[in-house]
Amino acid sequence: MGPGSIRIRVVTSRDDILCMQADEKAIHLAFRPSDRDLFSLVKACPEIELLQLPASSYDGLSKFIKMYLASSGIHLVKGDVSGHWHDLNNYFVIPAYVLEKIKELEVQGRTEEEIIDEITSIRKISPDMILHLLHSSFLASGPERPQISKI
Repeated sequence: MGPGSIRIRVVTSRDDILCMQADEKAIHLAFRPSDRDLFSLVKACPEIELLQLPASSYDGLSKFIKMYLASSGIHLVKGDVSGHWHDLNNYFVIPAYVLEKIKELEVQGRTEEEIIDEITSIRKISPDMILHLLHSSFLASGPERPQISKI
């Protein structure tokens, strides 16, 4: 994957939280986390900016924990990492060409629905993740572009 790709650390168990690098910025929790797990995650990874959860886990979060994550500057996104094999790689990668395609479609004036339809046909990325990327500064060019676990 080239420069500009986004790496999302896939965490499959609560035991993995304690072993995570402090500089992780984008994380997918592939298990149903408790409030304690989420507090531990924020403590272990103080630079986290994006947290993705499967729909069932996302829907089970309390209002308090959603407010806590938001107040900590963490964007919560619903979705899966389809086609990812954790035993082969700890990261799910959104390639640079997908980010460029989102930017291109936005410049063309496409609607959010059209962008989601086209991107999901190219790569299995959740609609919520596509919306997050579309409305975040990830697609900005120049030095103000955030550095979320780029490879």
